[in-house]
Amino acid sequence: MPSVRALLLLLALAEAKSGHWWETEVMYQIYPRSFQDSNGDGTGDLKGIEQRLPYLKELGVGFLWLSPVMKSPMMDFGYDIADFHAVDPLFGSMQDMKDLIAAAEKLGIKLLMDFVPNHSSNASEWFKESRSSKTSPKRDWYMWHPGVVVDGERRPPNNWASNFGGGLGSSWTWDEKTEEYYYHAFGEFQPDLNYRNPEVVEAMKEVLRFWLDLGVGGFRIDAVPFLLEDPELRDEAFDAACAKTQPIWNCMVHNYTQNDPKNHEIIQGWRETVDQYGERVIFGEIYAPLKDLMEYYGTPEKPEFNVPFNFEVLGQNYGQPNDLSVAKVVRDAVRSYAEALPDWCHGNWVLGNHDNHRLMQRLRNNTRLATTVYAFFNLLPGTPVVYQGDEIAQRDLFIPYSLCRDPMCLKNPEMFATTGRDPERTPMQWTPGFQSGFSTSNRTWLPVNPDHVTVNVETEAKASTSPLSVMRSTLAWRSRHPTLSLGSITEVPGDLGQLNQDLVVAKYTMGDETTTAATVANWNPSQVLSVDLQALLEASKVQLAFSTASREEVDVKGLTLAPGEVVVVTYTSGKVLVPIIA
Repeated sequence: MPSVRALLLLLALAEAKSGHWWETEVMYQIYPRSFQDSNGDGTGDLKGIEQRLPYLKELGVGFLWLSPVMKSPMMDFGYDIADFHAVDPLFGSMQDMKDLIAAAEKLGIKLLMDFVPNHSSNASEWFKESRSSKTSPKRDWYMWHPGVVVDGERRPPNNWASNFGGGLGSSWTWDEKTEEYYYHAFGEFQPDLNYRNPEVVEAMKEVLRFWLDLGVGGFRIDAVPFLLEDPELRDEAFDAACAKTQPIWNCMVHNYTQNDPKNHEIIQGWRETVDQYGERVIFGEIYAPLKDLMEYYGTPEKPEFNVPFNFEVLGQNYGQPNDLSVAKVVRDAVRSYAEALPDWCHGNWVLGNHDNHRLMQRLRNNTRLATTVYAFFNLLPGTPVVYQGDEIAQRDLFIPYSLCRDPMCLKNPEMFATTGRDPERTPMQWTPGFQSGFSTSNRTWLPVNPDHVTVNVETEAKASTSPLSVMRSTLAWRSRHPTLSLGSITEVPGDLGQLNQDLVVAKYTMGDETTTAATVANWNPSQVLSVDLQALLEASKVQLAFSTASREEVDVKGLTLAPGEVVVVTYTSGKVLVPIIA
């Protein structure tokens, strides 16, 4: 029999026809170092973000995910946290954070912190105390092991490799002071916390409470699959042939270092903590097969993430993203995700982030196609996630090894162009002027892309067909029709005939449960395309709800889509949407 908590949750779901804010609004990821520099030191900061809030409001954004701004040595640019309760001076002060939260709230924008629970910095007081002696009260807050002796030589206890590069066993680093190895799934400066220790579990819940008390809307939670490891420390399978062209970590089967079944108990505890604060949310970063991903929603009785990020479209294999220039790849990814999503769960669409080459790079810098891709996914049920700069079709900038800042570049010199993440992290391009309006400094932390003279917010805001203008129009339409976000995809046709291979169609029921709609896109950026909507929708009367092109009506038997055009059409037995043209 369902528990009282489960019944209350189901009742809340039934009553939430208007949707939670994190369901109906659009998420925008900010990489703070690269968003806006307010003090001229060449690095973005909190005051810079506050200055740009009106732009984000006009864009149509409802909540922001900030990549880490907590105190850190910045070996991994904030993903190596030394103090979970402090703002790093590079970004400003705690008062600056409070000011940002308040300013965002006035504009109706929520703020999500990046919570990095898997590990701390080796400069944290927790780790310093842990490595001070084998009898330290915090010794068991991290994973320590004496190693094994083979042929008279001491070695790591197993072959687990670091995600940041290195050979077999590279996820273990020897500590001279206490003469034991400590485990780190990522860099040696990021020792893993031990979640089999209840004190660690409670300490991290307290971190959540600290930021929730400050007024944040919730968290994006980093590197979720890595929380627990096999207590028996068994070796992972390794493909030596793969390692000739790929980093070692990419060539291992991570069945002993990822997605431990007990991860779910930890996340349930985080969800219970966050739910005590009312309308707050947790999003989870989980690169995993769809079956494993969906388990991170939990159940109605024991919920976990409100939304685990959907990387099915972006691509699950790091360094090998999906080719989204191919319509069939998109159709298959959307269909697979929609079919796997449980009925009671809310979906989302991720097209880029700070860890993957930008969408433009993956589309071979085809601006029109990038505009189409974002427009299509912005007009589907679920929550869209926009990575800063993608709204202007910002491009990667090649960063030579000599200028690398990212540890995944520095630790993989022979493969840095594949593994390095600096190219997608260059500063936001605001204007065609000096340093693109990002900074007044002659030198920024990463160089500004020279193409900012044409690819920038100021220039694109003046052009009605620019990526920025199309993004604004799609998000504005979406905002006026929140039932889109709450809908359910019912069909993504696969066999559309030889003449329609560049067509992508998603059919769905809107959140009002009476309106059937379809988002239809011409994935070809240079040719027109025709489609018989009458056959697709099984309706004689179809109403145009939205178009990224200039049109006023739809011919249901012969809709001709302009190159790259995206339309939303509806038919309903109840309320009919008023036609709105972009």
